[in-house]
Amino acid sequence: MTSVTVASPHALLRFEVLQSFPELVHGISDRTSGSMYPQDAGGRPRLAAALGIPERALVPTRQVHGSEIVRVPDPGWDDARGKDGLITVTPGRYLLGYFADCVPLLAYDPVRRAVGLAHAGWRGTVQRIAERLVAELVAAFGVQPEDLRVGIGPSIGPCCYEVGTDVIAQVREELPEGGELLRSGRPGHAFFDLWAANRQGLVRAGVRPAHIEVTAQCTSCHVERFFSYRREGQLNGLFGAVIGIRPEVANRQSPIVNRQS
Repeated sequence: MTSVTVASPHALLRFEVLQSFPELVHGISDRTSGSMYPQDAGGRPRLAAALGIPERALVPTRQVHGSEIVRVPDPGWDDARGKDGLITVTPGRYLLGYFADCVPLLAYDPVRRAVGLAHAGWRGTVQRIAERLVAELVAAFGVQPEDLRVGIGPSIGPCCYEVGTDVIAQVREELPEGGELLRSGRPGHAFFDLWAANRQGLVRAGVRPAHIEVTAQCTSCHVERFFSYRREGQLNGLFGAVIGIRPEVANRQSPIVNRQS
């Protein structure tokens, strides 16, 4: 077990591309809020309080390191079991994902008032969960990809995420820019850039590059702030990412959306 000195409390991490919409709630916690999972770990009430929302309104993923996405609520909704992504247009349902090195993806369409959240581990990234998230928002709610604003949150960075031959082969086979996403490491290993991989997937899906924000904060480098399974050698906790629409301001007009910006 790695010894960790916890820093003083931080404000929730938020994205500039999502900040200008008063109806939108979003934020990413750090380890000073505690772990988000299991539910009795105590982190969820603190995160909900920091966001100004009821804890009972949080709708968590049931992550399996895949690429399946579910609509909340939906006639076939099964409490998100086995799903690494959630989408909704229902105000007051706040999507919650758990992270400790994998990539948080938070998406919002201010025209359709649709939100999405995805947990992109290496498997989900290779299976193009970023593109799937956009496709599901389009299919379910008529979203135009160019209207989406997307934040790519803290995760293990290309500085620290060294992978072996199996992952290298899948990256090269499944991602169009696979070779560009890998940097040489030890013999038989390479450093995989999850941030760039997911950003490229969003752009392929039609999201404007100017509407994508990457925090570029490595969880392994900043283990004093974020939980990191890889750095700590075990799962000591999970930080949370939340996105949703406040019901009390859901009908207010958003700032004018310029599709050409």
